[in-house]
Amino acid sequence: MEIRTIKTDKALLVTIKERLDASWSEYFTDTFLEYIRNGEHRLVIDAQEMSFLSSAGIRSLLLVSKELTKVKGDFRIINSNEFVANTLRTTGFGVWLSEAKAEDILPATKEINEADNLKNLFIISKDSGITLKLISNWKPWENISESKIKRVEFLPDSFALGIAAPPAADKDAVLKFGDFVSLCGHIVYQPPEERSRPDYFLPMENFVPQLQTIQCIYAQGEMSHLLRFSPEENKENYRIGELASQALSITGSSLAAFVILAEADGLVGAHIIQSPEGEQSFTPTDFKKLRDWLSFSGERAYAGEQTLIFGVVAKHALGGKIDFLIPLSSNPEIAIHAHTTIFPYQTLQNGKLDLMHQITKFFNGPPPKGLMHLIDDNRPSTGLGESSFTRGAMWCAPAKWEEDNV
Repeated sequence: MEIRTIKTDKALLVTIKERLDASWSEYFTDTFLEYIRNGEHRLVIDAQEMSFLSSAGIRSLLLVSKELTKVKGDFRIINSNEFVANTLRTTGFGVWLSEAKAEDILPATKEINEADNLKNLFIISKDSGITLKLISNWKPWENISESKIKRVEFLPDSFALGIAAPPAADKDAVLKFGDFVSLCGHIVYQPPEERSRPDYFLPMENFVPQLQTIQCIYAQGEMSHLLRFSPEENKENYRIGELASQALSITGSSLAAFVILAEADGLVGAHIIQSPEGEQSFTPTDFKKLRDWLSFSGERAYAGEQTLIFGVVAKHALGGKIDFLIPLSSNPEIAIHAHTTIFPYQTLQNGKLDLMHQITKFFNGPPPKGLMHLIDDNRPSTGLGESSFTRGAMWCAPAKWEEDNV
């Protein structure tokens, strides 16, 4: 089988030569799923040179059709010979056939490797904004007293990150504090164990998820802008610091909140593996002890998976005045704090996306695979650098702190 592609302003035109049968169906499916993953959601198959179509080939076409339906895309088949057309009609898939001609699709063409990639900015609401507050402000690795533990409800219009434990039925039970992130009231909590899977809590009917927090940046409000990004000719990925800086620029603010839903190119981070309890005071620069408390990513992790991030970014002059916003080593002009949870990859629809719908969709699918506090590993020679992403979406809004927090 030979597959040739031409990118047009209307669709991706794909010419299939020779047989689409059991021998080639897997190759065909993988190739087309990669087109969809790369943002090509309007596909036209030129079947003029397709000599044969078997049931295995129809199954591949059906898989492609189902994947496109998920992202509100479509495909059609043009120039099919009598055998291919009859096979599709008699098996009930004649709806895929089109009378259009290739020349109807070809104006304004360019080769696929020169194609312009999607990078759009959408205004959701110019007047939207986020209010931030520190509900719990335990600082590593101070002693933990009962007064530092705050019970927090996570409402549908809220975002949060920090360190917390699920409420215990027994008031005398020992709380296990680990990293967490909350998006629109959907919580992912990482138990403080080295190889544990994250747990999660979803809002359902009258149930509002709660956590016992010792460190919590809590945000409430609505995102104002949406930025879509994908690989470009001379740019294969986007770093977390780069996107966070874009959030400040887009919102015209010195302080911004952001949510990123994107395909990971590689994540760099850490999570707590030993619950802070009682008296364990030591300084954060005691690296021997830190290794007992934190698990660091030894390599860039979760490439190809879907990452869902909540973060807060400030221009450095402001960030230095606010607890928990850390200057980024690779971009000292900004200070940032971001947590991410990781899901199995799902293709995102092109264009404008609704944040709540996307969060609900992911949390109602396969469970999260991990949770990380994102860091910038700038160690000389051996450092892993920043987390980076291939394609996705970033929602952002200008933010302000409650007065008694700054």
